[in-house]
Amino acid sequence: MSEPNVKLPRVSKGKRPQYFDDPAVDQLMTFVIELTAEVSVLYDRIDTIERLLDSKGTVSRADIEAYRAPPPVEAERSARRDGYLRRVFRMHPPQERAPKPAKATPAAAKPAKAKKPKAKPKAKKAKKRRR
Repeated sequence: MSEPNVKLPRVSKGKRPQYFDDPAVDQLMTFVIELTAEVSVLYDRIDTIERLLDSKGTVSRADIEAYRAPPPVEAERSARRDGYLRRVFRMHPPQERAPKPAKATPAAAKPAKAKKPKAKPKAKKAKKRRR
């Protein structure tokens, strides 16, 4: 028996959750998390290729897709992932910001400009008409 085709909606319902005051920060965090996941997968894939090359001397796509890491290798990868995630998502201590300078009064903020004498308007040259 074949399973019936199930069509899933292409767009999720409802609003996206917002965790930070600025939606741009939420978007930036989404980018960082997605890139972190992709890089982690690439680390594992490179590790697979290196291990296959060490053991067989050659590698094919089928070998890469069929590879299943034994428990010691999986433990090594898990430790690498934990360290990677700790480095990417470590909390940085808040930095001291320099105090903002006091705002000056508008008159003191802008020095008075010397007025330039107005130039006399240039006389327009009469265009000669061709007949």
